[in-house]
Amino acid sequence: MSDGNAAPVDRVVLTRPEGANDALRAALLAARPPGMSAAFCDYSLLRILPLDPGELLAALAAMQASDLVVFVSPRAVSMAGAIRPLHEWPGARVAAVGEATGRALAEAGRPADFLPDGSEDSEGLLERLAQVEMRGRTVWIVRGETGRGLLAERLAERGARPVFVPVYRRECAGCSDDAVVRRSGPGTVWVMTAPQAIECLAALAHANRAGLLDSTLVVINERARDRAREFGFKGEIAVAGGPSPEMLARAVWDVVGRRATAGRGLQ
Repeated sequence: MSDGNAAPVDRVVLTRPEGANDALRAALLAARPPGMSAAFCDYSLLRILPLDPGELLAALAAMQASDLVVFVSPRAVSMAGAIRPLHEWPGARVAAVGEATGRALAEAGRPADFLPDGSEDSEGLLERLAQVEMRGRTVWIVRGETGRGLLAERLAERGARPVFVPVYRRECAGCSDDAVVRRSGPGTVWVMTAPQAIECLAALAHANRAGLLDSTLVVINERARDRAREFGFKGEIAVAGGPSPEMLARAVWDVVGRRATAGRGLQ
C-alpha cells in the first residue's frame, strides 16, 4: 500500500456516467461534517450505450405470468423502460437487486414483488428468494451486456431457467491526457460505483499515467477492493459497504477526516 495514505484529500472525483452523479453529490453535501470541505468534480469513466431492442422484445413476447423478471440496477430499469414502458409488460412478477433499483421500478409504475432483505447485491436478492419455488421457472435477468453471473448460477442450481436480457452496454470513457487524470495521486479520491469503472481507470493508469495507481479509491464492497488490487492500485481503498449515495458519502468523509487529522498530527 502507498505511503500516501496520510496525504490530505484535495479532490473527490465522482465517476458515474454523465448526468448520474446528482444523488451522490447531494449526499456528500448533506453528510459533510462541520468545518470539513473537499472539492468535487465529475469525471465519467463509463459511457452507456443502448443495445438493439430485439432481445428484449423477444423476451417480452415469450414472457409468461409464472416467470420472474429481475432488474439488476436502476440503469437496467431506465434502459428497458425506454424500449417499452414497464406498465405495458406482461404480468410476470418482478424482483430488484438493491433498494435503488426497487425505487426505480416503483417510479416506473412497476413496483417490485421481491426486494433484498439484507445486502444490496445479488446475494441479498438470493436470500430474499430462498423460499420462492424456482424449479421450472423462467427468470429473465435484465442487465447490461456484461455483469456478474452469480444470480443466474444460483437460480439454475435450484432448477430455474435463467435468461440474460441485455439492454445496454458500457464502454470506457476518459483520456489519459485529461487534467484530472494527470494530477491524480494519493490526495485524489475516486468514488467507484461499477466494477468496469475500476478496469477503465486502470487502463488510464497503464497509458503512461502510473501515478493513478497511488490514488485513493472508495468502492462499494470487498469484491471491488480485491479487483482494484488485482489491477495494481496501491493507495488506500475504502469500502463503503453498499452502493447507496449515503453509504458512499460516509466513506468519503471518513477518508477526508482521517487524512485531515493525520496531516495535523504531522505538523
